[in-house]
Amino acid sequence: MSENNHIETLIIRYLEQNISEEDIRELDRWLGESADNKTYFFQLKGIYDRICRSRHFNEEELEESWKHMLDKLESKPSTIPLGNDKKKNIFISSLKYVAIIVVAILMGWGIGEITGTQTHDSENNSLAWNEIEVQKGGKPSTILLSDGSKVSLNTATTFRYPTNFSEIEREVFLDGEAYFEIKEDALKPFIVKLKDQHITVLGTTFNIEAYTDENYSIITLLSGSISLETFNEKQESVSNQLMKPNQRAYFDRQSGIVSLESVDASLSNVWMNGEYKFRDEPLYLILKRLENYYGITIYLESESLRNIKYTGTFNVHQSIQEVLKIINYEKQFTFSELNKENEIYIRMSNFNEKI
Repeated sequence: MSENNHIETLIIRYLEQNISEEDIRELDRWLGESADNKTYFFQLKGIYDRICRSRHFNEEELEESWKHMLDKLESKPSTIPLGNDKKKNIFISSLKYVAIIVVAILMGWGIGEITGTQTHDSENNSLAWNEIEVQKGGKPSTILLSDGSKVSLNTATTFRYPTNFSEIEREVFLDGEAYFEIKEDALKPFIVKLKDQHITVLGTTFNIEAYTDENYSIITLLSGSISLETFNEKQESVSNQLMKPNQRAYFDRQSGIVSLESVDASLSNVWMNGEYKFRDEPLYLILKRLENYYGITIYLESESLRNIKYTGTFNVHQSIQEVLKIINYEKQFTFSELNKENEIYIRMSNFNEKI
């Protein structure tokens, strides 16, 4: 397979949200080799983003996007070694071939667990926003942003980001869990906006777990530093804390209190490899994550079990019944079989109730 065909395969996998961590790093290296490589990728991605506004195939819109892409490619001297006109024609043809495959992907191949939409900022029509949703029970997905930053999205997560960032700042919105690898840019801070928190960074790696329908959020810093600003219900800033590596910020939305603690931050993003490692973590947090991983609902009927802490490891290839048995090695609770409504009920074991 030629290098061009290999890169096109990686791009297709990326757009289909079916790309491995190793492949995303290879694609990232290729993008950094030249400006034309970035033009090739982001113009092709632009076709994809525009068609994402509708799940229906719009041939006129595709042709318009395609012509726009060719105009940009031909308006500047190429740094891609095409050699001669024949090679250039083959190269251009291959681009259009990839675009056709992108449309095929949008027609229903491989996107059952991930949905995407595109909107425009009402105050700035030049800023197009994309929204990616990884459904509950789906597979994690990696997004490559226009500045070269990478964001890995966990299940049951919605992520909103612009096709291209503004000249002032890099701003994104998150509802769910994501791992960020941010490219450093001292002139353009990167801001992640949650329901009631803003995280400002210049270049760092960190994990966020912040589901809008939950009463808590957890931010774990792996490297660099971040500024964590918290807001009340009136959207008034109430605190601003600077986090260091291997710190975790737990925000209780009911009390409004943010607590910092030292942790092994490397445990926070193992979900990207299909694993979940927890150390002294309360049962209710573990069960919430299991609900998202397996696309089920778990009812904790005994309130006294809620804050009992557990330590363990499992992977998403194990069944939910097997995982619950691992957690419950001390037989502190009993759990039902998964019913037709994808529900499981957990209650205190009879032995513990008598104590």
